[in-house]
Amino acid sequence: MKTKRVLLIILLILLLLLAMELLFRQGVMRNSLGRMLYQSGRYASSANLFEKNGEDSVARANLGKALYQEGRAEEAAKAFDAALADREDNADLLYDRGNAAFAAKDYQAAVENYKESLLRNPTDIDAKANLELALRRLLENPPPEPQAKPREQEQDRNEEDLRNLLDALDNKEAQDRKAQKPRAPHRSENWW
Repeated sequence: MKTKRVLLIILLILLLLLAMELLFRQGVMRNSLGRMLYQSGRYASSANLFEKNGEDSVARANLGKALYQEGRAEEAAKAFDAALADREDNADLLYDRGNAAFAAKDYQAAVENYKESLLRNPTDIDAKANLELALRRLLENPPPEPQAKPREQEQDRNEEDLRNLLDALDNKEAQDRKAQKPRAPHRSENWW
C-alpha cells in the first residue's frame, strides 16, 4: 500500500515535470517532435514544426533539411543561409547548402559551398564527389553573362548625352565671352 502511494507520487511528479517542460520549453519539444516526423518521412509536417522555432540556427538547419527533402531547394537554401549566419564554420551545413544549391541548378553556389565544406572537413568524400559533379555541371552549363538591363543602358546613354551637351554649352559660352570681350585699342609703340 505504501509503495503504491510512493510510486503514484513519483509518477505524478514526473508527469508534472513533463507538463512544465512542454509549457516552458516548447522549442525543444517542437524540435524533438520535428525530428521524429522527419525520420518517419513526414517532411512537410516536420518543416512546419521547425519553422515555428524561429531564428534558432539548429531549427533553421533542420528546416532546410526538411524543405530539401520536400523538393523545395530554393527555400531550403534560404533556411541554410539563415543557419549559416550563426554557425558559418559548420562543414555539414555548408555541405547541405551546396546540395540545395545544386538541386536549384545554381552550380556556382554549389561549388563554392562544397569547397568551403571541404576546407573545414577535408576527409568528407561525399563533399569531394559532389564538388566534382558540380564542377562538371558548371562547365556544361556556364552561368549567363551579366547583361546591363535596357533601362540601365538607356540611363547611361542619357547621362553621356547630358555630359556632351553640358560640355558643348560650356565651350559655346566660353566662345561667346571671348567674342563679347571689348578689345583694347591698339597701342602704338610711341609713348608720346
